[in-house]
Amino acid sequence: MLSYLLRRINLFVLTTLMLFAVVYSVTLALPGDQVANLSGVREPSIAEMAEINHTYKLEHGPIVGYVAYVSTRLRGDFGVSMNSGEAIADQLLQVLPATLELGMLSVGLALLIGIPIGMLATLSRNATVQRLVMTLTLVGFSLPVFWLGLLQIITFGIQFDWLPASGRINLMYDIPDFSGLLLVDIFLSDGPWRGAAMADAWAHLVLPMSVVMVLPLTIIIRITRFALAEELEKNYIRALEARGISRYKLIMNHALPNALASVLRVLALQLGPIASSIIIVELLFSWPGVGAWLVAALRQGDYTALQGGVLTISLFIVFLNIMFDVVHTTLNPISRKEIYGQR
Repeated sequence: MLSYLLRRINLFVLTTLMLFAVVYSVTLALPGDQVANLSGVREPSIAEMAEINHTYKLEHGPIVGYVAYVSTRLRGDFGVSMNSGEAIADQLLQVLPATLELGMLSVGLALLIGIPIGMLATLSRNATVQRLVMTLTLVGFSLPVFWLGLLQIITFGIQFDWLPASGRINLMYDIPDFSGLLLVDIFLSDGPWRGAAMADAWAHLVLPMSVVMVLPLTIIIRITRFALAEELEKNYIRALEARGISRYKLIMNHALPNALASVLRVLALQLGPIASSIIIVELLFSWPGVGAWLVAALRQGDYTALQGGVLTISLFIVFLNIMFDVVHTTLNPISRKEIYGQR
């Protein structure tokens, strides 16, 4: 297992260096002043110019400059915004918690709902139920995120006026910022309005969360369905049945844990599309997260903000992919032999 973990760490390091190389090359190719594109300072003073030259090694060629760029970004220095002059790292810390909250709750709810439905589609002897579940998942997987989001806004936010269609919470609530995660901050606060603020925050979450969770939900249902059906056909399941183990224990203690390993593996491969859908949802529902912040930076030509956002999101996805891979291998050690070509 130690050798496997070292291989995963090595993969993460190499992927990170390649990602930095791509972003750095694109930055050098961007129109405008190279100094401004790297640091965000549009009109640097003599002292600032000297500091930028020293930081990014602008006079030492692209190779040395790339090493300096990687070193600077790994220290958490993403430059400053070309428009506001604020540090990109500070802006990311402000908007990242909103995206994490929306993404984690959506994927977590998709797991809670999708796994039982996938089990139902597998274990049900009613062919109609199986076809209905698989048809609905295919439809959900095919629906465009922007269309579904607009439909939710028009129907539940405007026509029926059941739920708020934009924002994260009503502006009348002044929530202390402990962690950046709104639900956690409300829970930790001691104001008399805490219950009302919590209800309002959940009301703002319902529509964007229901749109984001569609993609992971359909994936989880379908993979659970096929992985569990495959596990139930294996020889060790038949051997356990012959020993008289109950059907419930057979599924819950043996077949389902092995099937969930496949679910985690496939879900990790879909983190990129899920992140893309979160960006679209944040735009539709005016959710103050990384996606809306990145699109605003793109419209304003804020290249340093785009670099910081792209690097942060990409590294986070790569890290989660490797973590999911490690969890999958822990649950299913046979996969280690498959990776190494062993028998």
